[in-house]
Amino acid sequence: MQPCRLKGTGENPLEINSPSLSLSIVRDLYARMALTRAVDNCIWQLYQRETHYCIPTCRGYEAAQVGTALCIEIGKDFTLPYYRDLGVVLTIGMTPYEVLRTYIVAAAGRRNQQENTEQQVNHSANFMQPIAHWGYSKHNMVAASAPVSTQILHAAGIAFACKLRKGSAVTVAYCGDGATGEPDFLEGITFAAQHQLPAIFICEQDDASSYLPELPAGLQYRSIDGSDVVAIYLATQAALQHAREGLGPVLLELNIRPQSPGDLLSGEQIQDDPLIRCQQYLEKCGAWNNEWAAQLSERLKNDVEQALQDALQSLP
Repeated sequence: MQPCRLKGTGENPLEINSPSLSLSIVRDLYARMALTRAVDNCIWQLYQRETHYCIPTCRGYEAAQVGTALCIEIGKDFTLPYYRDLGVVLTIGMTPYEVLRTYIVAAAGRRNQQENTEQQVNHSANFMQPIAHWGYSKHNMVAASAPVSTQILHAAGIAFACKLRKGSAVTVAYCGDGATGEPDFLEGITFAAQHQLPAIFICEQDDASSYLPELPAGLQYRSIDGSDVVAIYLATQAALQHAREGLGPVLLELNIRPQSPGDLLSGEQIQDDPLIRCQQYLEKCGAWNNEWAAQLSERLKNDVEQALQDALQSLP
């Protein structure tokens, strides 16, 4: 296994040796991405059936989210996701039932609000986009706000507190959807760089709107293919080691090619699909098994359907 390099803003690149990646870990990554895809499809189909809302999907983001989140030490590190990070929250420990119930309760609340609205001619509320404000305090996951960059400042503050406590916890903050163009993003990474904080900033960057400001000195940076879950996992492991050893913050730019949930209905396979990329990796290593994949798909389908039924029945 070649060492994983983090290219810094200084003259010398930072090199950190990454542990060997076993095929069992790769299969685990694939399974977690498949779960994320199954839950995401369930949410999309549910809302298409029940409402006219536009749902923010994470399709195409699975490798970026699962590959990074699996490296986080749950209960020790702090995680700050943003609203699209379904794969992060599932990997951190939220169950499909908890995720689906979040959306179902939110949809029910909006329907009740609309039914009680006296001015039915105003249909603007019918198109309010449901935003998931993920939070899971028992696993140190901080609830996110709707703006896509404010959590970067929060992460810098949490990382500063972690440094003052002289512990080994790392703060991992996610962002996307134009966050890098916001002042909060630059202020957060600059503060982290100036104080050499134990923080990892993960930017899920849509290739169509890729933009990064001039990065501050003291911040290590690496750009990675957002559909390659193996490269993402290794880079995140190296970044966490770097931050945990007190060497300062790291920015990982994951270049994403988003997909539409409608692609699933078309049956068309997209070459940059993270699940297909991971399958190809396993096939190249001689570790892909069609029977295992079919059984996994069937099990996840049943588990998500059961979680949906349980969530629907939990409503008063």
